[in-house]
Amino acid sequence: MKSILIVLFSFVFIYGCSNEVTLKSGLKYKDIKVGSGVEAKSGDLVEIQFKGWICKDSTNLYEDWSKDSTKQQNMIADSYAMNQPMKFVLGTESFIKGSEEGVIGMKVGGQRVIIIPSKCAYGPEGMGPIPPNTDIKVVVELVSAKTAPTAKMWDVDSTLFKTTASGLKYAIIKEGEGPLVQPQQQIVVHYSGFLLDGTKFDSSVERDEPLTFMAGVGQVIPGWDEGLLLLKKGSKARLVIPDSLAYGDRDLGKIPPKSTLVFDVEIVDVVTAQPQGQPHP
Repeated sequence: MKSILIVLFSFVFIYGCSNEVTLKSGLKYKDIKVGSGVEAKSGDLVEIQFKGWICKDSTNLYEDWSKDSTKQQNMIADSYAMNQPMKFVLGTESFIKGSEEGVIGMKVGGQRVIIIPSKCAYGPEGMGPIPPNTDIKVVVELVSAKTAPTAKMWDVDSTLFKTTASGLKYAIIKEGEGPLVQPQQQIVVHYSGFLLDGTKFDSSVERDEPLTFMAGVGQVIPGWDEGLLLLKKGSKARLVIPDSLAYGDRDLGKIPPKSTLVFDVEIVDVVTAQPQGQPHP
């Protein structure tokens, strides 16, 4: 009886020390540090710092690969090095595919190693630097978690719409102040994007993170480059963008090929008041 108890005790001790959790999907994770803040749940707006690697083999998965020079060539992401923490709504597949169920249950201040099996990630097709049939390792630090705001389509008077020569439809809901946005100006935009049937595919409002970019120079889809130059700082508008001014034949998952897109946009700020090389009036 004593020997059986010793064996059982040893099993519990080893299991407790390993602290590895395997979910039904096959995803595995292990906490490096358990946080003491709010626990993240599906639907929450979270902010994370992270590092990611492709897994060439299954050895030393939970060791610190950032200190292993042989693993550096396998790194695919490092938000710390770029000083760009990421915000997204848990459960919307906005982070590395298959990873989000591993973030659920973390507490703010915690760090977790997540091993995503290929079947949950990018499978036999792969994507970008991730080869086909490749597992992914992500180390996540949960910076914050809170209930996400909900973005809904605005109620827009149909009589406000105008159509440009390119086929872009737009309605200015709120006039802003000052001059129109000019090409090469850096602007800050809050937006929510929908398909024609009302399905929401993205929202900076729900991430609490407006998009900053240079207007009119091809950093965004053509429908945005054209439509935002019709607005001023503080303007709110709806843009109805045909697929020829959006993503065309590309299949982006949430956005099917040949999709007309509807964007509710607000020019939060114009960072540069005057484009470089353009004379003042």
